[in-house]
Amino acid sequence: MLSQRIWLTRYLMVIGIVILHTPPYQSLTELDLSFFNFIKAFFSHAVFRTTVPMLTVISGYLLFRSRLIQQPLELISKKARVILLPLILWNIPVVLGVFFIQHYQLSTHIFSVQLSPFDSLNWLNALTGLLSSPANYPLNFLRDLFVLSLISPLLAVLLNRAPWLGAIIVALVFYFNLDGDIILRNTMLISFYIGGLAATQRWNLTKLDPYAIPLLIIFILICSAIVIFDIENRTPLRIIAPFMVWPSMSLLMKYKNGAFLERYVGSSFLTFLAHGPLLLVFWLLYQTFLPKVPYPLFWCAAPLIITIGCAWLHTKLKRYVPTLTSIALGGR
Repeated sequence: MLSQRIWLTRYLMVIGIVILHTPPYQSLTELDLSFFNFIKAFFSHAVFRTTVPMLTVISGYLLFRSRLIQQPLELISKKARVILLPLILWNIPVVLGVFFIQHYQLSTHIFSVQLSPFDSLNWLNALTGLLSSPANYPLNFLRDLFVLSLISPLLAVLLNRAPWLGAIIVALVFYFNLDGDIILRNTMLISFYIGGLAATQRWNLTKLDPYAIPLLIIFILICSAIVIFDIENRTPLRIIAPFMVWPSMSLLMKYKNGAFLERYVGSSFLTFLAHGPLLLVFWLLYQTFLPKVPYPLFWCAAPLIITIGCAWLHTKLKRYVPTLTSIALGGR
């Protein structure tokens, strides 16, 4: 039951990330409080800003619960295969595509990376996210998750010997940004450590379930307040969100919708890896060929098409090219 809930939560968080990344990005101050803009801001600037923290907590929990944490060499080997390899593989076509477009000036779109003229450091960053966001920009999550996996044996020492002192140390590292560019999104360090606490301290992961409805209401009220009052600092929400989102998932597990979504949870990683380039293609096509189509229709349709399409594609790839699919998805 717990594993089903983890898989379902992951999938919903990935769907949320697809919606979150649907272009164009607009800050809260750019959005008036018309009905559609309120809905867009509510999900893009509040609700789905909690997706990465939730995924990071789950990753930390699963890692520190496993035997891998006691075998650093095996840990590095496995994480290189399941995280680093997909990170690089799914950046290669994006890097080549962006280079081709920029080199031949095929579009006026401003990309997050500059690959023409050729610069070795820009290409390295675009492929791996070494010092900045990679070309397939959502994969900066994988970049930081890989780094967190590498330092997890050090975190394990704190978690096993002085867990709450470790929490204070991690909070100080986060607050003063002492990790610098080692972790690009340093709130992930907090979330990862919380997942480690849940695993090593054997937290009862269903303890807050009886309070799921009031916690969900509080979560909705906080997200609404962020939009209404133009609150740009969402760090506190990112830190506390797992304690509201995870219990809320117990409500979904009780209904048929949860069972329906469980059929497609296996496509979550493919959806995550592919959604960035697909959204970019959809956006360029929309701007070029369908500018008169109302934007709210695009905002609703693009994530839906990508989510359904990736679920269908995952099924076909597993059936017809299982070995290649396994490699591309890091052995999943």
